Amino acid sequence: MKILSLGLDQTILDTSSPLAQRARLYGSLVDKYVVITPGKENKIVELSDKVSAYGLKADNKIFTLWSIFSLAKKLLQQEKFDIISVQDQYFLGSVAYLLAKKFNLGLEIQVHGFEKFYGPRKMIAKYILPKADSVRAVSQRLKNKLVQEFRVKEENIIVVPIFVATNHGLVRKDINDNKFVFLSVGRLVPVKNFSLQILAMKDIVADFPQAKLMILGSGPMEAELKQLVKDLGLEQVVEFKGWIKDLYPYYQQADTLLLTSYAEGWPLVIVEAASFALPIIMTDVGSAGDFIKDKENGLVIPINNRAALVSAMKSLLKDNVLRKELGQAAWSAALNLPSQEQILALYKQSWQKSLNRNKK
Repeated sequence: MKILSLGLDQTILDTSSPLAQRARLYGSLVDKYVVITPGKENKIVELSDKVSAYGLKADNKIFTLWSIFSLAKKLLQQEKFDIISVQDQYFLGSVAYLLAKKFNLGLEIQVHGFEKFYGPRKMIAKYILPKADSVRAVSQRLKNKLVQEFRVKEENIIVVPIFVATNHGLVRKDINDNKFVFLSVGRLVPVKNFSLQILAMKDIVADFPQAKLMILGSGPMEAELKQLVKDLGLEQVVEFKGWIKDLYPYYQQADTLLLTSYAEGWPLVIVEAASFALPIIMTDVGSAGDFIKDKENGLVIPINNRAALVSAMKSLLKDNVLRKELGQAAWSAALNLPSQEQILALYKQSWQKSLNRNKK
């Protein structure tokens, strides 16, 4: 079985990245696994004897889509592949759909969420998703949405969470420095809604001056968010650490993790934090309900609700027993997630489904 994958995450071009490591595992299941993704420059990275990653310089979206289509077409003309898999159900998904039709390939669409779901993106997704031979969704929440709103047949969907190593053996460190650190991790982009956390901190520090917010990540909203912190007079309360490669030391030192996104798929940061028994407050998106369940192993709040966020933060600030109970429950849930071997078996099942349905 040979698979051509169209992706959007250029970290696969970094041979030491978690995505590159996962790609090597995928390649071990098949005869060949080739990935094409936008990048900072045109390059080819050989990740193993079976796995190659092509990076294409991304100047603008239209040119990038055309470049990916052209390279994929060239590779498919040179060599017989069995399946095309795509990490997008919008514009890149339409490229994969056209290539699958032209070269008679099985089509697998990976669904990680529905960000910016309106206009042409919505129309494209509603057209191509029901036509996929297999749809790989990262959560049961997404599977339900695919069946109810996109007319995707339930038997064509396989739920496969993204694997995160949870058996690292590390634990949180109790640091008696009279601080309470709320940790938040992610790209500084609108969908992550970091501004809600900053606004909440204005309410929190009035009653809990020991509270701090530490934000790990970089992105186009960095200047705007820093200005908001300055306008609110929170320069000594909110700290921006930038992009951090090794998050483990920060999980060990934090007291609570915050995630306030408008939309998510299967946020890795939630599983990583849970693996350190870190109590979690998150909006009702992504793995909420599947993995983090309100008042069982975390606190789940409505999207973009400042009052609910402040209330949840205060409850954990005041109740050390609740923090420990939620953290331990999250840790237990993380350990009970599918193993790496189980997840790889589900990947292969999805590919086999794509192959079998395409042959009908």
